[in-house]
Amino acid sequence: MTGLGLFAAGLVTFVLSTLITDGFVHGVFLGMTIALMFGAAYLFGAQRRRDRRDDGPDLDSEAWWLPSQDEHRE
Repeated sequence: MTGLGLFAAGLVTFVLSTLITDGFVHGVFLGMTIALMFGAAYLFGAQRRRDRRDDGPDLDSEAWWLPSQDEHRE
């Protein structure tokens, strides 16, 4: 399930928890809301980290320290 799916499910459980105002079921829906929102935040963050890694070589890579190929042309 994607982060957006977990976020949408969290919103649904939040709305359901506002409709049920007391009892065990209300607490279950609130707990589900918190768990789903944390899961969505984790997946959003993981996707951002994955996208940032795919941008190109990082600063620790040897590619940043190689001389330019243009300087050796005659």
